[in-house]
Amino acid sequence: MNFYSYQKIVGKIDDVSELRDEFITIFDTKTKSEIVTFCLRLANYLLETTSFQPTAEMISAFEELKKWLNGETNYHSARNLSFQISRLAKDKTDPAQVKFYRTMAQIAASPHTKFHGLWATDIAITMVNKLFPNDMEKVRTEREKYIELLLSCGSH
Repeated sequence: MNFYSYQKIVGKIDDVSELRDEFITIFDTKTKSEIVTFCLRLANYLLETTSFQPTAEMISAFEELKKWLNGETNYHSARNLSFQISRLAKDKTDPAQVKFYRTMAQIAASPHTKFHGLWATDIAITMVNKLFPNDMEKVRTEREKYIELLLSCGSH
């Protein structure tokens, strides 16, 4: 599977391809721990900039990511919470909120494989597409923020 072009879980993305490519170039230099750190920062950023509230499952997942980063647990508990968050997304009717939940599920799964961090950003962009239809400047701003957050994780 080509992890970089995999779109089955995401669907159509109105994106800024050169910024996504820049993100991937930086992403490739990062360790799994750095990506999990990035995912926690991405989750906090999205919670600060959207009107969506975290669920108990999301909060538990963030705690599990911190435990994983500290070497206190394996990836299974976070991944199991990811499945729970994905199930909750099925009950939502607002397309942007569904994308928010799916982004958080990918974030929760990031200790499993670092590609969940990439997919989280792709799904987050589809959320931006729903919140700000046809606003490519907002998409650009978001991708630039994701790059900034990624660069702040470890050495590059």
